[in-house]
Amino acid sequence: LQALRAEAGQFVIVRFLAPGFRWEAHPFSLSRAPGGDALRLSIKRLGDFTRRIPELKPGTPVVVDGPHGRLTLRACRSDKLLLIAGGIGITPVRALAEEAVATGRDALLVYGNRTAAGIVFRQELEALSAASGGRLRVTHVLSHEPEWAGERGYVDRERLARLAPDIRERDVVLCGPPPMMAGVRRALSELGVPAAHVHCERFAL
Repeated sequence: LQALRAEAGQFVIVRFLAPGFRWEAHPFSLSRAPGGDALRLSIKRLGDFTRRIPELKPGTPVVVDGPHGRLTLRACRSDKLLLIAGGIGITPVRALAEEAVATGRDALLVYGNRTAAGIVFRQELEALSAASGGRLRVTHVLSHEPEWAGERGYVDRERLARLAPDIRERDVVLCGPPPMMAGVRRALSELGVPAAHVHCERFAL
């Protein structure tokens, strides 16, 4: 694993060497900043393959191909970051948030979901924020939870301008469903964020 030299924000392609799995290889993002002795993949049950992941037993051999992807903090020139995630797109963003804290960057994370039950890594994000000394601030935006006391609606132009008034000074990292990403990219352009400051990567090969 030390030779793999993976970075937060990247993904790997894995093949589980177990009956019913060994002929399929799938990409999954690292959901924790790599430490040299472990890689963590957080996999949502979205299809036939991912629904069977819980059947795997500890000790199952895994073939890992990678790392792949350019969604890393090396692409960011500013010490100030705006991290935007939607749904399971939080997986690489959570790892990047951890690295941002470790490297002393100022980071604002805006995470959109339908309901509070859909918030992935909620406790981990709260712990990262608490340990950051104020350098990582997390804002949840929920679209289908009327009783939510925080931000309700969608990650749109008005909300980004209000939550990050210095948005033009920040590098922006974006990961989420394609419709959300398209809408957020339009909003960033309208807010005057240079295209070179926006970093995003589709979950597709």
